[in-house]
Amino acid sequence: MKKQVKDLVNAVVKWAEFKPDILGVALVGSYARDEAKIDSDVDLMFLTLTPKELIDRPDWITEFGNIKSIKVEDWGLVTSVRVFYQDDLEVEYGITTSEWVRLPIDGGTRRVISNGIKILLDKSGLLEKALKEVSSKNRS
Repeated sequence: MKKQVKDLVNAVVKWAEFKPDILGVALVGSYARDEAKIDSDVDLMFLTLTPKELIDRPDWITEFGNIKSIKVEDWGLVTSVRVFYQDDLEVEYGITTSEWVRLPIDGGTRRVISNGIKILLDKSGLLEKALKEVSSKNRS
């Protein structure tokens, strides 16, 4: 993982540790699989008690760099805040509630987890439960 991405991930985790409304943070996609290419975006999932606050007031993303542009995308249980930073780093912050990892795991969540996940912060233990559920189903 390139230094720029490591620094971002570390900063996000450090920030989230002190936010009581953030239940968990996970790296997903190509960086989680260690298959990222030079132009890959960074995909981070946030489990939060207050998704609307993070989506409607995205000033928190300025903590991680200078912003070129922001795009919000609705994916059902997940709303993505896609950020293009001045340093050419593209980060997709997937924002959702604990419903995303509710058992039984729904198909969309299962695909994301099966496609690569690294749990970075799991205050609630919900991400680990979901990973175990998906892993056990994939083995059977």
